[in-house]
Amino acid sequence: MSTINVLVTGIGGPIAQGLIQGLKKRQDVTVIGVDRRTVTAGHQFCDRTYRVPRYTNVEAYLDRLNEIIEKEGIDVIFPSLHEEVNIFHENRDTLKPLIALPTSRDFDVLMHKEHVYQKLESMGHGKYIPKYQGFNTEEELKEINSSLFSDDSHFVVKTVDSYASLGFAILTSKENYLDALKNGKKHTIDFEDYCRIIDPSERKLAMELITGQEYSVDIYLHRGKVVVAVPRERTGVSNNIVLDGMVVNHEGLIQASKDITESLVEDGFINIQFMKSDTGYKLTDINPRFCGSQVMSLGANVNFPSLFIEYLHLGNEVPVEPVWNTRMLRFRDQIFVHED
Repeated sequence: MSTINVLVTGIGGPIAQGLIQGLKKRQDVTVIGVDRRTVTAGHQFCDRTYRVPRYTNVEAYLDRLNEIIEKEGIDVIFPSLHEEVNIFHENRDTLKPLIALPTSRDFDVLMHKEHVYQKLESMGHGKYIPKYQGFNTEEELKEINSSLFSDDSHFVVKTVDSYASLGFAILTSKENYLDALKNGKKHTIDFEDYCRIIDPSERKLAMELITGQEYSVDIYLHRGKVVVAVPRERTGVSNNIVLDGMVVNHEGLIQASKDITESLVEDGFINIQFMKSDTGYKLTDINPRFCGSQVMSLGANVNFPSLFIEYLHLGNEVPVEPVWNTRMLRFRDQIFVHED
């Protein structure tokens, strides 16, 4: 049995550690981990580790990765940090290993919330798109507030390239804001206060506030068709990390996921998120990368990192069947490292 050498980036974070759990289920994989730090919890689960420069120093980062690729004979790279996605996408042709990001003719669109909505609307998938409009300036936002959300007490704003709730805010009146503040509700901001801090150089999205059940769907595609889609209820979430969730066999979400991803992706893993509204399931986010809570799918017998290796590295079209109604509960644990 030949060994497959896999490199995982950002091993100190939860996304990388979920990837490593899936990869270590295989007997033919050697996991090489990299991080800008010398000691993290993730170091304890890799076969070998290396320190690399911070991704912000792109040239030095890529130079160091290329050294490790040559030394270790790396076959596949699994990026784990959202901030690295564009670096790896733009260097797919110069890096020797396979890059575990989805392949798409519209990859830049996948990284831009407004553009992906526009693309999907043009392809006839408007029923999955929430009420939204892009803006840059205070004047544009005030016009959106009076025209699009005049009947809504709250609406959402986010940056078009945000992730993990960065840049997310719920805008409302001063009275509602003070009530939310009194009750310890995060992200709620007075509309007039928010208008004073708008940076016109940063494109943002105003979107309807949806308060129904939140779902995340892990999807693997091959040659433009969904191999498997695994919807998950996000029941308990803290600081954008799912602490309690359930894998569910939801035909409506599976079909919505097929409609959306088969319009955008040829091969690989992608994660998309929905919320249930009065008019159906609305797409609220799209992540063209592995995500932290995909480890829930691993517990349901769907090993997405392994599927990437099988389909795109080994060329095997393997069957997969989720164990529906698998529930994940996260708990805290410790690792002790004794240093000289």
